[in-house]
Amino acid sequence: LGTAMVASSVVGLFQGTIASFALLAVLMPIVSGMGGNAGTQTLAVVVRALATNQLTSSNTRWMVLRELRIAAANGAMLGTLIGIGTFVIFGNRDLSIVIAAAMVINNVTAGLGGVLVPVTLDRMNVDPAVSSAVFVTTLTDTMGFFSFLGLATLWGLHG
Repeated sequence: LGTAMVASSVVGLFQGTIASFALLAVLMPIVSGMGGNAGTQTLAVVVRALATNQLTSSNTRWMVLRELRIAAANGAMLGTLIGIGTFVIFGNRDLSIVIAAAMVINNVTAGLGGVLVPVTLDRMNVDPAVSSAVFVTTLTDTMGFFSFLGLATLWGLHG
C-alpha cells in the first residue's frame, strides 16, 4: 500500500497538467504498464541467474550494461510504435513525442531496476525472488508517471 502511495503522489504533483489536458490521464497507464512489464521480465532473468549462480559479483557490471542495452533498444522500438499509434489515433505530434520519450526513459529505468533491485537484495541476504517485484513495480510506476507527466509539463501540453 505504501509503495502505491508513492506512485500516486507523483500523479498528484501534476494535477494541473492533467486538468488542462485530460488525454494524459488516458495514456499514462500505458507508459507505467509497459515499464512494469519490462522490469518484471528483467527481474525474472536476473533472479534466475542469481539462483543458478550465473550472476556473480564478478559479472554484475556486464549484466547491468547488457540489460541497459536491451532496455534502450526495446524502449526505442516501443516508443516509436506508441508514438506513431498516438499520432494516428489522436493526431497530436507533441503528445506523440512526449509519450515516445517517456517510454524510452521508463524502459531504461525498468532494465536498470530489474537488475539492481534483486542484486542489491541478494547482497543484503534478502531473497530477491520474494521481495524484488514490489520495488521494481513501484520504480517503474513512479518513473513512468513522472517521465510522462513531467515531459508533458515541460513540453507545455494542454488541451
